[in-house]
Amino acid sequence: MKTIFYLLLSLGLTCSSAAQPYNIGHRQVTFIDADRNDRPVLTEIYYPSVMGGDNVPVAGEKGTAFPVLVFGHGFVMEWGAYANFWTTLVPKGYIMVFPRTETGISPDHMTFGQDIAFLVKVVQQDGENPGSPFFEKVDSTSCVMGHSMGGGSSFLSIQYNPSITAIVNFAAAETNPSAIASCSSITIPALVFAGGNDCITPPETNQILMYNSLASACKTLIEISGGSHCQFAEQNTLCSFGELTCQPAPDIERDFQHRMVDTLLVPWLDYYLKGNCNASTEFQDLLHSSLAWSFEQQCEPCTPLSASSEDIGQRFRLFPLPSTGNFYIETRLEIPQLIVRIYDVKGGLVFYDQMESGKNWRFEVQSHLSPGIYSVEIFEAEQVTILKLIVQ
Repeated sequence: MKTIFYLLLSLGLTCSSAAQPYNIGHRQVTFIDADRNDRPVLTEIYYPSVMGGDNVPVAGEKGTAFPVLVFGHGFVMEWGAYANFWTTLVPKGYIMVFPRTETGISPDHMTFGQDIAFLVKVVQQDGENPGSPFFEKVDSTSCVMGHSMGGGSSFLSIQYNPSITAIVNFAAAETNPSAIASCSSITIPALVFAGGNDCITPPETNQILMYNSLASACKTLIEISGGSHCQFAEQNTLCSFGELTCQPAPDIERDFQHRMVDTLLVPWLDYYLKGNCNASTEFQDLLHSSLAWSFEQQCEPCTPLSASSEDIGQRFRLFPLPSTGNFYIETRLEIPQLIVRIYDVKGGLVFYDQMESGKNWRFEVQSHLSPGIYSVEIFEAEQVTILKLIVQ
């Protein structure tokens, strides 16, 4: 059964990758945080590029912008241990950013969380800088991520940057100050991965407590059956040595654990950072599709209104999702004007505006709607696009 499931995952990932075959570019940058006594943050950036290599041009036509993912490493681990993440996500249209700070034996978890939050801000600012290679290629959506210590620190980072869209972590470890305690103030969408055979940060004393503490309107906990702590990353000597000192041992292979994570992670990110409602449906279907993982969830998934409206809807996307009632409509088309109507679940018209485009053909909607689910109708060139909006 495991072999059949593995083959299905491999086929699914191969087909998905063909949809956006971006190359992987790489840059090393030292950013300076002026708000923290000019703290230097050595950073590795992997991004969609026109060709593979170091310092190559960023990919994408005019109006193409990529969400930002900032990933915190585990205790005494380096960014290179997470090549499995950037080789999966960058070709699908994401910028992955890795801080190289707090790698010693006495890391400061709060400082590391601040570094993660800072990198979201500074990379997005680079997208607005005409002198940057990332000018007009960085989206406004973002996700903080991390493994083990970096996962715990990603929870700590949220308080330092209110613009962060979502959070995902892998075998997150309790930190000092407490990541578990910080979860009670986190309301953005959250995806928490755990390993069923994790003997370093057991789910019962780490990820489950974090999940239960989260105040997110939409949160999901996924436990990979037989998965281990270190197998969320590539082979790493220090991590593996620590894992040898405890039980249980992993019950699945590293590559299999990676593929299970990728299968679930990609559609989740595509929904919350790219506004792809079909990806939400795919994620929900996957959750119920296999015994290779177990899950808990508190969430209102997005359901496409109809097949035809989804096809047309690829011309536009809404972000962030969920929103506070104020959001953007983004398109790659050069459209100077739109008519936007928003309806509540009873079919009542709650918002109407004839809108002029802003920067990069982006339309800002300030609807100030109450929490709930709405239908957004976009009228353009005698075509109607219908998208679903979740306000929390």
